[in-house]
Amino acid sequence: MSENDFSNIGFDYGVKPFFMLVGDIEFSDLFKKADCRGMLYIFEKGEKEEMIPVQMAFLFQNEEPAEKFLDILLGWIEKSNNDGEAVSIDFIENNKGGYTLSISPEINRFVERMIPKNLKDKVSPIIMVQTHYKEIDTLGKNYLNFKANYKRAEKISIGYVIGTTTKIIKQSKKYFTKKEFNFYKEDEIPANSMALGYKATKEISDFDPKKLPKPPKESIEEIAVRRISEMKSFLPLTYNKLNNLWLGEIQKKLTLKYDSEIIKQAICNLTIFERLKQIKELSSDFTKGGYQNRILDYLLSTYESFDSYYPTDDFYTEEKIIKQIQNDKKELETYLSK
Repeated sequence: MSENDFSNIGFDYGVKPFFMLVGDIEFSDLFKKADCRGMLYIFEKGEKEEMIPVQMAFLFQNEEPAEKFLDILLGWIEKSNNDGEAVSIDFIENNKGGYTLSISPEINRFVERMIPKNLKDKVSPIIMVQTHYKEIDTLGKNYLNFKANYKRAEKISIGYVIGTTTKIIKQSKKYFTKKEFNFYKEDEIPANSMALGYKATKEISDFDPKKLPKPPKESIEEIAVRRISEMKSFLPLTYNKLNNLWLGEIQKKLTLKYDSEIIKQAICNLTIFERLKQIKELSSDFTKGGYQNRILDYLLSTYESFDSYYPTDDFYTEEKIIKQIQNDKKELETYLSK
């Protein structure tokens, strides 16, 4: 039987536990080591003699880190169903006649590939990703043509070359393709763009981290509705028993002070914790930090059945249920404060 102490932890079925997603930071370091000297844009003539972009390449000096850098981007793409748009490339035109290239994971595809499918609608992601910026001194003719005509291209190949602006020594064999690019003025970057961090790196006056958009907070009413739905989903037999007068006397007494669904949640949690204690293989630190996600994993992987374990009815004392209600309340308050 598990030695974990569940007496001081809570779990609210109405909230989505926080789930930390940390992006790759090595790609930025490799980009620096590859020593990018600029960008190459390659075109072909269209039907009306316009120059249609077909390829864009990073002009690197050092092949080994350049190859590793590209491999990381290709890894993002492979893990996103070979979708080249998993790499976000934005162009930020500054007020000095140049531009900055912004490279990062595309955030929606990043979340999609990082959160297991069974958790997608069950957790609140906290996202930390790196964006790399490369400054280019001038808005050259090729860049302006790329900007004007990239939408006419069926797809644009992206790789790297080793060499200088006048002599290409080697071209990467690997590449990826994408069609979506964003172009911004430095003082017009939208708040939902991954390139917004550029303002912080340049200390642009109108950048205020406190004004960044915040995720909408769920209302208490929304949480209450979800709490009932999730209890019915995860613990259908227990929830049904509670609605059919199981522990009826103690439920009735506690409803004088507490909401009936909060009481049911506390009893559900006490039941779940006792079931977890029956698992011999349960990790010795199950109740340490991050236990919310471990409880959620258990609920998602363990279907309640008529064989599911229940302690005897006398286990569910008024004192234990009130203590669990208090633990669950702290869990909700902590969630709402974040």
